[in-house]
Amino acid sequence: MIRKLSLSQQAYDKLEEMLVNLELKPGHIYSEKELAQMMGFGRTPLREALQKMSNIDLVEIIPRMGIKISEIILYRQLAILEARRPLDELIAKCAARRATEEQKDSLITMAAQMEKATKEKNVKEYLRLDHLFDELLDEASRNVYLTRALDPLHVHCRRFWAQYQRYDDLNKTAVLHEKLMRSVAKGDENQSGIHANELVDYLVGFTRKALDIT
Repeated sequence: MIRKLSLSQQAYDKLEEMLVNLELKPGHIYSEKELAQMMGFGRTPLREALQKMSNIDLVEIIPRMGIKISEIILYRQLAILEARRPLDELIAKCAARRATEEQKDSLITMAAQMEKATKEKNVKEYLRLDHLFDELLDEASRNVYLTRALDPLHVHCRRFWAQYQRYDDLNKTAVLHEKLMRSVAKGDENQSGIHANELVDYLVGFTRKALDIT
């Protein structure tokens, strides 16, 4: 059965997409009216979505001024990855242990789709698949407390990547994602944990490269 999303959740998802794709410029201040027009949502669901985003430091609600889109700060990304590491390893292991056969099949399909998007240099599709992968791991792990802690960190990381993707080796990142997808699909907890750490290792290196160059 397809779950119908509330208007608030739809607004949140749209806001997240626009933040990650940098359609909403870091550091820029938008009025509530501007955002409502850009997103196509009424003010009530928009305000609820903005409050959630404010709680995870992606926007700042400034009274009588508007909504400031958070800056992307290089050094803060290393702290985000430090927090992500143990959580990524744990969710990968939980998903490997608890994923259904249908979820495992979806992971194999997703790995092939990511390989195709990478070969075609389709960055938007790559980001979409990365997001879907995170959601699938969330679902397969069956641990809502773990996913609540991880989801905001992943949004920050996707946004950081969109800003500094010129320093990334997309082929290598995709391969690391694919290895993780396939190890979870096999139900191999040990390898899933290893591949989750390898991915974070790469992201730390990517962040340090951006720090050194910029």
